[in-house]
Amino acid sequence: MLKTLPRHQINSSAWDACVAASSQRILYGYSWYLDAVLPSPDWKWFGLVNVDKNGQYQAVMPISLRRKRVAGIAYRWVVHQPFFCQFLGIFSREEAINSMPFLQLMQQAFRYGSTFSMRQPLDNPSLFDTFRAQTTHVLDLSIGYELVSQRYSRDRVTNLRRAYLANWTVIDSTDPEPLLTLFRKHQANSIDGGVADWAYDIVRNLLIDLNKRGLAVLRYATRENRIEAGALFVQEGNRLIYLFNAASEAGRQGNARTLLIDQIIREKAGDQLVFDFESPEKSSIRDFYRSFGAREEPFWTVRWNRLSEVENFARKVVNVVRGR
Repeated sequence: MLKTLPRHQINSSAWDACVAASSQRILYGYSWYLDAVLPSPDWKWFGLVNVDKNGQYQAVMPISLRRKRVAGIAYRWVVHQPFFCQFLGIFSREEAINSMPFLQLMQQAFRYGSTFSMRQPLDNPSLFDTFRAQTTHVLDLSIGYELVSQRYSRDRVTNLRRAYLANWTVIDSTDPEPLLTLFRKHQANSIDGGVADWAYDIVRNLLIDLNKRGLAVLRYATRENRIEAGALFVQEGNRLIYLFNAASEAGRQGNARTLLIDQIIREKAGDQLVFDFESPEKSSIRDFYRSFGAREEPFWTVRWNRLSEVENFARKVVNVVRGR
């Protein structure tokens, strides 16, 4: 039976066991990860859960929600994709799963979807008002470093050689503050609307959880005792995710992130792993990831609006008030 459950009614152990047993297994689907990237009071999540007669979760689908505010006053919850979570979807113990009941129930329970990204191909895209194909970039590390590195572009090989000649010292750490400082000083201003303080808190709290589970590798590139670049890699199941990174101008000019990525690829190559670059839509960054020989892997982003005319009118008024 398919149910809609609020977070406090979800059995975390049963949920996580279902995610781990599914062919769709990925870091983003675990209850503890969702708790970390969807902090109250302005974020929360529900679960669509298919429960068998023994109470075992056979299939689950997390639905992430964000509270909308006007002049500091909360007025509505909407489906919204969280940070550090490029896609969600259905996690099923069975290989073949009919997504239609989940998607229909999602729209019945949550009538406005601002943005929601899913890994599964959609059986019926017409369910949604907007349907857009997107891609991340991935590398198959199981083929070994020699074959992986042969697919690096000529420019990437040249820049990697320069990076190794640049006298970088690479250190492991559990402290996210240098990474957050680099991002705040050198990357945040390029993001429309800036980056709120609570987003940095998500990284801090998430890293605590990741370290508890032994899933994170946080590395910095230093020179003359100055940290100039950092990268957070997370491995869970058969996927190694390039979750977060930042660099100063000196780090960019010295190809420090190329070095950090190449080093983790060297270490993990030969394992049954997929390296996921978590590609944004910015073309220059996607080109950078392609230069490592990465191939595209699709996912899909949808939007929908099932609000009444009165609710839509109120929504338009709110957008005018907010200057949109």
